[in-house]
Amino acid sequence: MTFTNPLDTLRCRWQVGPREQSFARFVGTVVREEGLWTGLWRPGLPPNVLAMAMAIGGRNGFYPSMRDGMGVLLGSQEKVGPRGMFVAGLLAGMTGYLFASPLLQIKTQMQVEAGKLGADGVYQTGIRAGLAPTYSGSASAVRSLALSGFNSGGILGSLQSLWRGSGVIVGRGAAVAASQLAAYDSTKTFLKTQDLVQDGPLLHVAASQVAAVACTTFSMPLDVVLTVYTSAQTLGGERKAIYGSGGPMSCAMAMLRADGPSVFFRGWLPAFLRISPTTVSSFFLYEQLRRLVGIGYL
Repeated sequence: MTFTNPLDTLRCRWQVGPREQSFARFVGTVVREEGLWTGLWRPGLPPNVLAMAMAIGGRNGFYPSMRDGMGVLLGSQEKVGPRGMFVAGLLAGMTGYLFASPLLQIKTQMQVEAGKLGADGVYQTGIRAGLAPTYSGSASAVRSLALSGFNSGGILGSLQSLWRGSGVIVGRGAAVAASQLAAYDSTKTFLKTQDLVQDGPLLHVAASQVAAVACTTFSMPLDVVLTVYTSAQTLGGERKAIYGSGGPMSCAMAMLRADGPSVFFRGWLPAFLRISPTTVSSFFLYEQLRRLVGIGYL
């Protein structure tokens, strides 16, 4: 995640960025005015790394048990098919991303409002130009969200504030995990049963690329809604009134009315460029660790 964070930041900023600019021009403007580190690499890096460690670790940890458990419930001694893999991935993804929701909310807000800070501590560029950063860091973000919720509703209010938008986050995580794990596992199973590729690193990389395409496509609509909805509160103004005054479904309908169905796939390319290397590296390391501890490949 450390190496792909610039692409994640770029995706978030592009999804709420100016519609009149082309993608290439937007990237050039950000890098020229803010630099790669300030504009794309640093924003939201610590919470993103921690959130993905929790989400991916939980997802990959729960998936084999859930998949094999479904086989036992169905009375089968064989590995479940693509539908069973999809359901197991859905449940595993929901579990992992539920725990990571507060950090994902924070990293999205930090990435969306990223820009170049002046000597007075105010953004000179970006969507919040002329305003100070919402948070000074990850710890202060957690504290600020918890306190704002506690002041209005006590402990329950704190939890609601920290897990605001968790329905979209968990839904996105479930879509990511289900499509990614099902595509990876079923691709591996198909290629092995057809004797096209032996189980090993080459097969893992090939299956990972199929999983990356499926994952990006399935998760994009929820991904865009997540970015717009969770950032509306901190960006304020007209965006808060249009996209943040209701729930995620209200936000999605407002986006559909304003920009049409294509808005839900805005940022597909940077999302795929981020997800592809992450998917390949995570599955490759996961498979090798399974083999190293003696439980075999997935």
